Amino acid sequence: MKKIRNIGSFVLACLLVGTMVACDEDKLIQESPDDLTSDNFYRNLEDAEGAVAAAYSQLECATSYWAFAEIKFVIDNYRSDLTQYGKDAANYPNWTDIANFTNEFGNTQVTAFWDKHYKGINYANQVITFVGAMGDDKIDPEVRAELVAEARFLRGFYHHKLLLNFEEIIVRYEVATSVEDAAQGLSPRTEAWEHIIADFKAAAEVLPISRKAENIGRVTKGAAISMAAKCLLFRAGEEPNNKADYLNEAKSLFHSVVEGADYSYQLVDNFPSMFDGTNENSSESLFELQLTPITAGGAFYKFPSHSWLKVGDLGGWDEIRAADNLFEIMTKEGMTATDGGYDHRVVGSLIFDHPYYNDENNPPFFEYTWNTLCGWYQAGEWTNEQVAGVDYSDVAFRKYLPANGEFWEDESSVNIPLLRYADVLLMYAEVLNELNEPENALTWINKVRAVHGKMPAVTGLDQQGVREQIEFERIMEFTMEGMRFYDLRRWGKLEEAMNAAGRKYFRLEQHAFFPIPQKEIISNSALRK
Repeated sequence: MKKIRNIGSFVLACLLVGTMVACDEDKLIQESPDDLTSDNFYRNLEDAEGAVAAAYSQLECATSYWAFAEIKFVIDNYRSDLTQYGKDAANYPNWTDIANFTNEFGNTQVTAFWDKHYKGINYANQVITFVGAMGDDKIDPEVRAELVAEARFLRGFYHHKLLLNFEEIIVRYEVATSVEDAAQGLSPRTEAWEHIIADFKAAAEVLPISRKAENIGRVTKGAAISMAAKCLLFRAGEEPNNKADYLNEAKSLFHSVVEGADYSYQLVDNFPSMFDGTNENSSESLFELQLTPITAGGAFYKFPSHSWLKVGDLGGWDEIRAADNLFEIMTKEGMTATDGGYDHRVVGSLIFDHPYYNDENNPPFFEYTWNTLCGWYQAGEWTNEQVAGVDYSDVAFRKYLPANGEFWEDESSVNIPLLRYADVLLMYAEVLNELNEPENALTWINKVRAVHGKMPAVTGLDQQGVREQIEFERIMEFTMEGMRFYDLRRWGKLEEAMNAAGRKYFRLEQHAFFPIPQKEIISNSALRK
C-alpha cells in the first residue's frame, strides 16, 4: 500500500472531478476533451491503481495533519473505561464531550468520522464500478478482479467501522452521481451486517494469500476471512436467536486461518516492536495502516499523533492518559512472568516509574530514562536521579511512540496495526468457548500469553472462567488499540463498566451508539421523511 499511496493526492483530485455530473442543457458550453471524468479517467492499470490508492486513503481518518489523532483516537479510545482524557484535552470540549457522554448530534469529531468513512466508501464504489467495467484491452482481467476485491474489502471495512459506532447506517453500494442519488435512508442493522460480511467473503475469494515486498500493506485473503469471522462474532452477540449459526460459521473461518495450511501468521516475540516503528508489517500483521517517513515528491504520511499521545512528563501534549486503575488491572497477576517480572505486555503498553524505564545503560526506546524526562519537563533538571518535588507517579501509554529519532520530532510515521494475529487467536478462543469448548479455547489464550506476555498457562477454567480470562487478555493485548468500548457493548457489560468508571452521564439507551450527525440529516432528504 505504501507504493500506491504515493500517487493518492493526485488521484483524489481527479476522482472528485470524476464524480461530478456534466450538464449539457446549454449546447453552447464547450467542454475540454482533456477534462477527467469517470468515463475517461480509467484508461489503464496505472489509473486503476490510482483509484484503489484513493480508496485506501481514508483509512482511520488519516487524511489530514490533525484529523488522524483528533478523530481516530478520540472516537476509538475516549469512551473506554480504561482511559481518561489528558490535561490539555480540557481545552477541546468537542473531544471531552465524547468522553463524558455529553455530546450532541452536531459534534465535530463524530461528523468528521462519518464524512471520512463515507468518502472512503465512495472511492471504493468507484473502483468496483468503473475499474470493474474496464475492458480486457485496458487491464488484465485477473488484475482487474483483484483490484475490485481490494475495493470490496475496503468498502466492507469502512461500513464495519461505521456500524461499530452508529446503531443504523446508510449502506452505500452504488456511486452517487446526483443529490437525488445521495438521498438514501438508514438500513436495518441486520441488513448492514449482511452486506458487510458479504463484501469480506467476496474479497476473500479473489485476494492473494500473501503480497510481494513492493505491495506489502495491501489487503490479503487472510485479512478478509478474519474480518468476516470478526463480524460474525459481533453479530452473534447482537442476535441471540441466530447466535449458534453465526458462531459456527465464524469458527470455520477462523479455523481456516489459524489451523489451516495456507497461512503463516506468527505472534511477534517482541510485543512493543509492533507499535514503535521497528517491526512494521510483521508476521503478526493481517492489516496495517501504512505511514512513511519518506516525503519525496510531495508525499506526506506522517502525523503528530505521538505528540498527542505523550503525557507532559515526556514532552507531549497530554491529550489522553491511562485510567487510574489500569496499572492495577494489568499487573493483577503480579511478577509471575517467566523472567520474574510483570507480564511483558505491561511495559509494552505503558510507561511508568519502573527499572525497565530507568536503566541508563539501556534506555528502552527514547534514548533517555523516565526519571530524566520527568525531571527535565517538570523541574528543568537533567539527571537520572529523582528530584525533590517532581511527580514520578504518572502512568502513560507507550503504544505508537516511535523508538527512533522521530520521538523528538513534530511528526512520526509509525504504522498502526488494524488487525493482528493475536486478535484472531483471542476471537477464535472466544468463539470456541461460546460453543462450549473451553479447553480448546484455552489453547489459543495460552499461546498469546506465552509469546506476548511470557506468562504461565492458565488451566482448568469452565466456560464462565474462560470468558473472564478472555476479557482480561483483551485488556492486556489491546490497550490503546480502540477495542474496549465495542467489546464491552457486545458482551452486555457496557453500562456496568461506565458506572464503575464514574461516567455519570452515561445512559445505555442514549450512548451505546453515536447519533446520526446533524449535517447528514440536513443534507439527506431521505432521513427527514
